[in-house]
Amino acid sequence: MIIRRYGNRFHSVSLNFDPAAMTEVGFRRDGSQEWDAEEFLAGHEMIREEEIMAEASDAVQEAAERVMLADLEQKVNDVLATLDEGQFLSVESKMGVDHPRTRYHRPTTGDREFTYTLDKPLRIGVWAKK
Repeated sequence: MIIRRYGNRFHSVSLNFDPAAMTEVGFRRDGSQEWDAEEFLAGHEMIREEEIMAEASDAVQEAAERVMLADLEQKVNDVLATLDEGQFLSVESKMGVDHPRTRYHRPTTGDREFTYTLDKPLRIGVWAKK
């Protein structure tokens, strides 16, 4: 399960990686689980943290961004698949502070493909019961 802290509560979230959105690397509360932050932190500890990056190139700008976001989603799902029973994957990147945004580069000469990447890595943590 993927969780994220919103204020004084942790909520379960689903991935919402959409190249058409203002925040391309997004997470949507799914309403299936929520916990008081103090109670969650008292009973759980972070056992590891990872930083995930993705990059893709294509002659079509939207295609490059879609491939990059799909690669990022696959990397998150790969980490999610390694979790044991009772472990949670937490989005540690904070909105407005270090939340990743998509960026592109397109050279003016030579190979003119769009190359999409993230300006900052997506930070995720694995939490388990103490």
